[in-house]
Amino acid sequence: MQRLEFSYSMKIVFSSPVVRHCFSLRCLPFSNAYQRVCELFLEVSPHNVLTETADGFGNRILTDRITQEHTDFSVYVNGIAEVDIAAKERETLNGIYKYPSQYTHCGERLTEVTEACRAQCAQKTPTEIAGVVMSELRRRFTYQSGATSIQTTAEEALAGGKGVCQDYAHMQIAVCRSLGVPARYVVGMQEGIGETHAWAEVYDDGIWVGIDPTNNKWVDDRYLTLSHGRDFADCGINRGLFIGGGTQTQTIEATVRVVK
Repeated sequence: MQRLEFSYSMKIVFSSPVVRHCFSLRCLPFSNAYQRVCELFLEVSPHNVLTETADGFGNRILTDRITQEHTDFSVYVNGIAEVDIAAKERETLNGIYKYPSQYTHCGERLTEVTEACRAQCAQKTPTEIAGVVMSELRRRFTYQSGATSIQTTAEEALAGGKGVCQDYAHMQIAVCRSLGVPARYVVGMQEGIGETHAWAEVYDDGIWVGIDPTNNKWVDDRYLTLSHGRDFADCGINRGLFIGGGTQTQTIEATVRVVK
């Protein structure tokens, strides 16, 4: 078990005023059997009446509608959480995690990876299969910021050969599902200073096992989960609609450190 101090900050500056700004945020970690939020501070500016609900995956969502004119929008979250991966409990599988989703359809390139892995996966557990997939993907793909966008699918990313954590997670999920291993997409933060992170989980004997293909490792107690779903489409941290705005400049920083 690790005790983690975490913070997430996002600021958007608009080149001209916006009005009727409706938004949803998935920036609050949730508590469950293995992750307990002990302290939490939230500041959203500007805001009107923040409302917290949960989506169909159990993720916490903040929604609001800002009516007044504004030229910047900021979110700050910090707190303390205790994470103990060993305390995960068995869950009933939702069948949607068996099938391709918006970002995880397999084309020619991903099918080639699937077949390369299949030959190595006979008699292996879902967790072992996920490890084989991670190794194969890292042989074919390189991390490079800016090579892809949030609209890039797993197949498109692999065709380009370079991308970021979102792409690694989507490819991992796509191939695992093609091999018969249910898998889902996770957004959260890992130990260190940077931006938010994405990884995958595979379903093995009732337990969701986290795997981080970007960093070639298994998820441990130094990761904090914000949301999970079929792919990025279910897990966007900030979604919004507004009138006006011109151009936007966005800055994000996520920090996690182990505390005693």
